[in-house]
Amino acid sequence: MFRLTNKLAVSNLIKNRKLYYPFALAVLLAVTVTYLFYSLTFNPKIAEIRGGTTIQATLGFGMFVVTLASAIIVLYANSFVMKNRSKELGIYGMLGLEKRHLISMTFKELVVFGILTVGAGIGIGALFDKLIFAFLLKLMKLKVELVATFQMNVVIAVLVVFGLIFLGLMFLNALRIARMNALQLSREKASGEKKGRFLPLQTILGSISLGIGYYLSLTVKDPLTALTTFFLAVLLVIFGTYLLFNAGITVFLQILKKNKKYYYQPNNLISVSNLIFRMKKNAVGLATIAILSTMVLVTMSAATSIFNSAESFKKVLNPHDFGVSGQNVEKEDLDKLLSQFASDKGYKIKEKEVLRYTYFGVANQEGTKLTLFEKGQNRVQPTTVFMVFDQKDYENMTGQKLSLSGNEVGLFAKNEGVKEQKTLTLNDHQFSVKEEFNKDFIVNHVPNQFNILTADYNYLVVPDLQAFLDQFPDSAIYNQFYGGMNVNASEEEQLKVADEYDKYLDQFNAQLNTEGSYVYGSNLADASSQMSALFGGVFFIGIFLSIIFMVGTVLVIYYKQISEGYEDRERFIILQKVGLDQKQIKQTINKQVLTVFFLPLLFAFIHLSFAYHMLSLILKVIGVLDTTMMLIVTLSICAIFLIAYVLIFMITSRSYRKIVQM
Repeated sequence: MFRLTNKLAVSNLIKNRKLYYPFALAVLLAVTVTYLFYSLTFNPKIAEIRGGTTIQATLGFGMFVVTLASAIIVLYANSFVMKNRSKELGIYGMLGLEKRHLISMTFKELVVFGILTVGAGIGIGALFDKLIFAFLLKLMKLKVELVATFQMNVVIAVLVVFGLIFLGLMFLNALRIARMNALQLSREKASGEKKGRFLPLQTILGSISLGIGYYLSLTVKDPLTALTTFFLAVLLVIFGTYLLFNAGITVFLQILKKNKKYYYQPNNLISVSNLIFRMKKNAVGLATIAILSTMVLVTMSAATSIFNSAESFKKVLNPHDFGVSGQNVEKEDLDKLLSQFASDKGYKIKEKEVLRYTYFGVANQEGTKLTLFEKGQNRVQPTTVFMVFDQKDYENMTGQKLSLSGNEVGLFAKNEGVKEQKTLTLNDHQFSVKEEFNKDFIVNHVPNQFNILTADYNYLVVPDLQAFLDQFPDSAIYNQFYGGMNVNASEEEQLKVADEYDKYLDQFNAQLNTEGSYVYGSNLADASSQMSALFGGVFFIGIFLSIIFMVGTVLVIYYKQISEGYEDRERFIILQKVGLDQKQIKQTINKQVLTVFFLPLLFAFIHLSFAYHMLSLILKVIGVLDTTMMLIVTLSICAIFLIAYVLIFMITSRSYRKIVQM
């Protein structure tokens, strides 16, 4: 008997190849992507790259997500295959095969299938390993080289991971066969779906969950809150999506059914009845497509925006080739430090700026009336933030004259409460806004960390910085000194002296006698290499996660079309016999398929539009400061995904029509 199960295992794989093709493709892609991620993460050459530890940590996170996504996709594909083979397994049972023989047969099928697909996936991964490593180097803006990256420990790790996944599949398949008799197995696929309970209540709960998720996304004000709120909003949206697809669509279809004018038309009657018949299964599949599609859109939009914003972000935090910031030091000290370092290295200074500015947070705001934090108030969330510059420094930065006197100020405002206002009150001191600037004038001159932490930041220009400070002796206003210079050395040369520059600053700090006095520096070339490594790595992960999510989407759509095609075939044959012509059948199929498959896409676009505000705030922390670029990237990704989705839909619906019209 066990010899027979061996023969049956091989013949079943050949006979059911249409079912196994997408399963095989899913496993192949999952194994290949997993292998590549493992290979890159454990590649010793990455650790040698500047910023290599950052990229390895990023890849490690990607590796975990890819492994989890791969396991879910493989489990999903297997469950669909087994569901569609249940009738076949039931017939085997009726013909005399015992449950242990059926379990043995499915076990052997998976062993053969697993060896072929996992082996092929590792082979493809090993083949493209060098190219993928070169692609990563390219994204990280490093010298591209093809080096041998094969690691035996990676092969073993992938075999262990997918060995465990396939053991899980074998256990689940055995459990499915063990809990059903031959008759139940043969009728499992044909049995109608149980009507869901408490549908109106589920619809209301789903709408509330989705509404709260959307509300959280839209009302979040700053990036730090957005980071903490993001996962809660995601969970609420996923929960709401599943409930609405599970119950909301059924409720909607029942409303359509009650509309006699609409329902009692041949095409509508058939398509609505079919959808209601198996809405429970439809719901899970459709909700999964909606969630996976949203993941593809979010992941790819975020990753591409991060990658595109690298250059502008570098300049925001590092406006000069060599920069130095300090507390409780003198401007002259910073000037001397920069000049001395350039002299020691033989660099010609092309441009140099040294200035003092202050910054403070606002505790409370009533229109243009602002209350500053008192001294000693730490770990608080400010309503808005101000950076204050002296008039002379403003003129040096911009090359534009500004005539301020007394309590007159110049203002650049992101805060809506003070924008386009003539006066400004700080504590009890009133200031007159003589000129409001539209351009962010400190770009390329002074680093601005508030740009990342909050969208609500402002600059003040005052006639005399010290006189301004003297008006607020009890307020938490912080002094900051900054010096920066651009030199005639190439980025490569600057990178070589990055460590020396750090040591130079350490020596300077050792010479400072005053308590609380220190300086810290930045090197544009070093920061650029670190950021390129991080941003390139994030983009790389984004591409591969999008591939995985896209595979999941395609797989769900394909299996759904195929399984429903076989279920609907008999019904359409009966309808043809009672007089429905080919044109009406085609119209019915189109209506049914369009309703089912474009609903998740609509949901995915709605989810993305509500998540966009929160996503833009989170990406701001990572360095995406150009909002116009992000919007263009997101819309482009949506357009590309729509085209891909339509193509997938056309290919899979063709398979459905072929099956139905056989």
